[in-house]
Amino acid sequence: MDQFRGLFVKLDKNNDGSISVEELHNEMKKTGIMAADQKTVVNNYDRNKDGRLDYDEFLSYMSDREKKWRIHFMALDKNKCGVIGQEEIIDLFKELGVNISKPNAKRIIQMMDEDSSMTVDWGEFLQHVILNPAENLGELVTSWKHTLSRDHQLDSAAGRLFLGWAVGEAEHYYK
Repeated sequence: MDQFRGLFVKLDKNNDGSISVEELHNEMKKTGIMAADQKTVVNNYDRNKDGRLDYDEFLSYMSDREKKWRIHFMALDKNKCGVIGQEEIIDLFKELGVNISKPNAKRIIQMMDEDSSMTVDWGEFLQHVILNPAENLGELVTSWKHTLSRDHQLDSAAGRLFLGWAVGEAEHYYK
């Protein structure tokens, strides 16, 4: 379980040997995860009720998350090849009654894909979901939809800014 030691150290910003609700919230926010209730995480695993997670408490949380998400990963890996690809993402969305385009499925894979293989292995998947507050695949899909929507809004805003700049430049040039 020392695979989580690095994450613990990263989260423990003030190096006091424990993770506060604020430290957990800040890291989730930095990675694009808008968690509603970090207090629940801390309260559920804070055995000594000091409002913080020491390493053993954190390890208990991580171990529970890892077991749960391993089962979900295996369910997603329909052909049992050890990786998830775009088609599995498309199938998952369909199972939940949502259509998703291939480009959006590709974007979801790219969010998790650390080695540019255009597939996601267990380690990459775990890194993606370990701090995500989603408790099941449906909630994970919802967070992906939110991210895709937010990215689309940012792309649209950037496009509008560029277009506004280009029109302004053209008006200035032709005056």
